[in-house]
Amino acid sequence: MTGSLTPGKKADLQIIQAEALNNMPLNDPVGTVVLGSDARNISAVLVNGEPRKWNGHVLGVDLPALRNEVQASRAHVLNATTR
Repeated sequence: MTGSLTPGKKADLQIIQAEALNNMPLNDPVGTVVLGSDARNISAVLVNGEPRKWNGHVLGVDLPALRNEVQASRAHVLNATTR
């Protein structure tokens, strides 16, 4: 048994746009989720009942700051490998 969804329970959920262009035609929902979907198809994520991504947008993350950190990390790795 995988559990149930009822009011008052906390759950981890991922909502996927299964009818997006890259998933057409939707013949097998499980196959579409496992083999056809990717990150751009995830419209919402709830962790422990709290939204972390909604309407395609990540919540509670400073994306410009994260971008800067990722670029700095890449520069550090490239610099370390070209010595």
